[in-house]
Amino acid sequence: MESFMKEFEHLKIQLKEIKKATGNFNDKTHGIGSGGFGKVYSGEVTHYRGRSMVAVKRLDRSFGQGDSEFWKEVVMLSRYKHQNIISLLGFCEEDAEKILVYEHAAHGGLDDFISSPKLSWRQRIKICLDAARGLNYLHEDKGNQQRVLHRDIKSSNILLDARFNAKVSDMGLSRMGPANQPHTVLITNVVGTLGYCDPLYFETGLLTKESDVYSFGVVLFEVLFGRLCCRKIDGQYQVLVPMWKKNV
Repeated sequence: MESFMKEFEHLKIQLKEIKKATGNFNDKTHGIGSGGFGKVYSGEVTHYRGRSMVAVKRLDRSFGQGDSEFWKEVVMLSRYKHQNIISLLGFCEEDAEKILVYEHAAHGGLDDFISSPKLSWRQRIKICLDAARGLNYLHEDKGNQQRVLHRDIKSSNILLDARFNAKVSDMGLSRMGPANQPHTVLITNVVGTLGYCDPLYFETGLLTKESDVYSFGVVLFEVLFGRLCCRKIDGQYQVLVPMWKKNV
């Protein structure tokens, strides 16, 4: 355990600095969103690369994730680095707090731009290609005969920086699988997001890299049609993907 922690020592950021940067986790002045892990804040902190604006994700156990997802995110993002994968700049584990610090994606998630006229078709295509490169990097053998299966590809997990470069994010639910076989198949508990989850994986629990590809295909549909794959009607979510498949 000591050698494990030593590997990530350079990523540690003190809680007092994070509190100062986020106005003590002030939702009104620094809050920029929330997800399956907890609330996200913006702020400027010093990290191993220097000092910059960052996104601070604070674990809230009521959101359904916990220690295993926290450490998986630290391990995955510190070991797997690519221009189209969001960068982990640090973490904090003090006073029962568990906090992840990422590079700041100035434009937030792709889901905020799906129906926006601000994105040209050239930009949309580039964003899709960027995300595809990031996902392909995770699926490739890195020389250790292992590949990463993301398990929660969706438009809100594709983040956009100031120049609209796309980066795959949120590795907390990912799993490792062998890459030295024609097909990687894992039997796992089904996780993911309504509308994006591969039906075969949902029904059988059999996870493959093609499960991620299916989810990414849903994102491509969203970009093409200009609307999200789910919508809320009378308090209930309606999945639009089956309708799209029928009409294509």
